Amino acid sequence: MTTTEPNRWTDRRSDAVSARKEAYEQLRRASTWRLLAATKAPAVLAILQATFPAGDRRLPRSELVARVGAHLDLLHDDSSEEHESRGEESRDEESRGEARGGRTAAEYVDGWVREGYLTRRDDPQRTETTFEPSPAAIDAIQFIASLEDHRPTTTESRLQLVVQQFERLAQETETDRDVRLADLQRRRERIEAEIRDLAEGELMLPSPEASTDRLRDILQIATELSGDFLQYREDLRAVDLHLREQILSPEGSRGEILEQLLAGDDLLGQSSVGRTFTAFFRMLNDPVQTRTAQELVDRLLERDFSRSLGRDEREKLANVFSDLYEPAQEVLDVKTELYRSLARFVRSQDFRQHRVLLETLQEAQGLALAQKDEVPTREPFALELDLSRVQMSSVAQHRLKDPTDPGAPAEAEVHDATSLSVEVLQDLVRTNDIDIVGLTGSVNEVRGRSGQASIGDVLRERPADQGLASVIGLMFLATSHAQEREGSTEIVSWRELDGNDYAAKVPSYYFLEDVPVE
Repeated sequence: MTTTEPNRWTDRRSDAVSARKEAYEQLRRASTWRLLAATKAPAVLAILQATFPAGDRRLPRSELVARVGAHLDLLHDDSSEEHESRGEESRDEESRGEARGGRTAAEYVDGWVREGYLTRRDDPQRTETTFEPSPAAIDAIQFIASLEDHRPTTTESRLQLVVQQFERLAQETETDRDVRLADLQRRRERIEAEIRDLAEGELMLPSPEASTDRLRDILQIATELSGDFLQYREDLRAVDLHLREQILSPEGSRGEILEQLLAGDDLLGQSSVGRTFTAFFRMLNDPVQTRTAQELVDRLLERDFSRSLGRDEREKLANVFSDLYEPAQEVLDVKTELYRSLARFVRSQDFRQHRVLLETLQEAQGLALAQKDEVPTREPFALELDLSRVQMSSVAQHRLKDPTDPGAPAEAEVHDATSLSVEVLQDLVRTNDIDIVGLTGSVNEVRGRSGQASIGDVLRERPADQGLASVIGLMFLATSHAQEREGSTEIVSWRELDGNDYAAKVPSYYFLEDVPVE
């Protein structure tokens, strides 16, 4: 070996270390790192955990400020140490807050939003802005919780999970028929040997400790699943923003993207994050798989070794699937709303106005950059601007509107609910000449864009042309071709031919596959 070879290896190693350091410098600016590195991180993490316990993933601003205010004394401790660990700008802001006698709970909440620890959500169905922990805060809390538990990750059960998944993937992707047949025969021999041992009275069970470790590992994976929904929503918004940037960009595949959106293609669903979530959501809503999985969970709760679990762990295990439905549905609602907004953005030709504005801003920026070395920043600019004229009037002439006062709503006529059998629905379809073919096309079109669709989803995108008759037709199709979520209902609304709006509560049905055209 020549002397230059070790030098090359050393240079490559040095370059790799420098690249990794640069990557860590970027990560250091992320919200997760900043939160963990903050001096008040113990107080902030403890307050976030207490403020957002299990089941309270989103809070209105007034309730959030009240909950943070109950622990404000924890944030006012050790203010001097906090000053030493922060940058100059943050120190000045903190010093001003402490000089006023301590920052208020509302100021802390606003600061956590700026730092990326909380995410603000404007829900049109709520009169007050809501907040929830950001994906960065969730990651930080889970990391600290893993340190607190002191549970090693290099357990036998986790290694078995890895090996089992490798084995399953290798078997399912094997293209050699003989190799695959030999694997199946070996598996059959092992099963037959186990059946013989069991028939002879030999029952081999893993130790209670090993079973408990495996169950806790599975619970940890399920917990990480529930924490990923926030990241799904942020990733979908990032994909939506990227698509809008491509539409406004003068270069690249702008024309192709516009053609796909105008044709009704769901580019959000076709993205990697969209495909991953759609597959997950479809499996979560499969009634056969979820029912089988829940039965397995119930059997595990009856085992002796599961009694060593804590109360919180047993509760998580019992609700491991039901806890996933609501956040998964929220992600689907975000995906659907982003798709509709992007489609409106293209079909309404609003993107043309945005593009003209973007080109004007870029032109102005180019002119400013060209003059930056010639025009001093502190020199007065010899340009006079005439102010636009405005008609002044007294404030007393204006009648103020209270945005929180919805006014006196009209009384709604409520009818008693009656259950309709399949035979009754068939008779209604036959006697009222309901357009089943048109409704089938509407269901397949809406379901094709989002992967699944409920009766309410179809009515929101394709209004009921025949009024109540269209709703009855959709119920008829749902009873034959959709999956019912037991114990769940939804509110559907439509406009009758007389112009009046109506609403009804119906069982929740989800079309997971195309309805055949009869």
